[in-house]
Amino acid sequence: MGDPAGIGGEIIFKALKRIGERTIPVIVGGRALLESQALRLGMKFPRFTDFLEGRSGDVEILDAGLLKEAEFGRVDGLYGETSYRYILEALKLVFHGEASAVVTCPISKTAIRCAGIDFPGHTELLAHYGGVQSYVMMMQAPGIRVSLVTIHIPLKDVPAAITRHSVLETIVLTHAALMEYFRVPRPFLKVCGLNPHAGEEGLLGSEDAEEIAAAIGAARSTGIHVEGPFAADSLFHTRDCDGYIAMYHDQGLIPVKTLDFRRTVNITLGLPFVRTSVGHGTGFDIAGTGQADETSLIEAYRVAEKMILNSAGRRDAA
Repeated sequence: MGDPAGIGGEIIFKALKRIGERTIPVIVGGRALLESQALRLGMKFPRFTDFLEGRSGDVEILDAGLLKEAEFGRVDGLYGETSYRYILEALKLVFHGEASAVVTCPISKTAIRCAGIDFPGHTELLAHYGGVQSYVMMMQAPGIRVSLVTIHIPLKDVPAAITRHSVLETIVLTHAALMEYFRVPRPFLKVCGLNPHAGEEGLLGSEDAEEIAAAIGAARSTGIHVEGPFAADSLFHTRDCDGYIAMYHDQGLIPVKTLDFRRTVNITLGLPFVRTSVGHGTGFDIAGTGQADETSLIEAYRVAEKMILNSAGRRDAA
């Protein structure tokens, strides 16, 4: 349910009306906390069954306890610790084979840090406990998918992180995920340049020609259909490929969220399990007001279902 001071509980209550037709949702959080939030929001508390006791059409809850109440909109290390513990409980479920995917509501990076937990965000935390060094954040909205070479690092550190290896790794993981999870038989990828005009043949920077182009060439030599680097300012308007590779956080997220903010979904590629998330933050400014929009959570849940079913279908076919 994410940070207990955010909009996680509210969007869960609202989303439950439109998810769970094919799978059983399991809410990982605190029952008393959720009951308290439902009361304060003036919402009917859903009927939950206990974990592993539900049937099709039910909603289960794994009661992690920890908190009975939280102050909406407050950044607090205790809340950061609580959201972190919720994540660990969810990971136990997938590692023990008791759940098929993890769908996350937003956490507060500041609250996590206040709790002494040294992860920049969900993605890095899940990669750590998933035991993987190679992972990619992909943002998806209807009609567009964008994978990021760098994620939660300062902009000044991005150029040094754009290497042949990091770009190639992002291309390969994205290509594999499009085939396995989204049933794209031969994905076509387009790659953004780092610098304006993709470096203007070296006049505006060397990374595009020396690192990005080299990675694209290496990927093409393995049979991956990929082109670039292209000037990022004009690349996204045609949407004539299966996925884009962006060099840094805002370069990739701005086009996706501008196109359809409400239905943006965050997907982590490279993990040993399926993980999706909402495409927005904790909403501390509106937490507790009843104004939160559940659309992104619904999309994240449905994308996770689709990924699970497509992956299972490929394994069965093999």
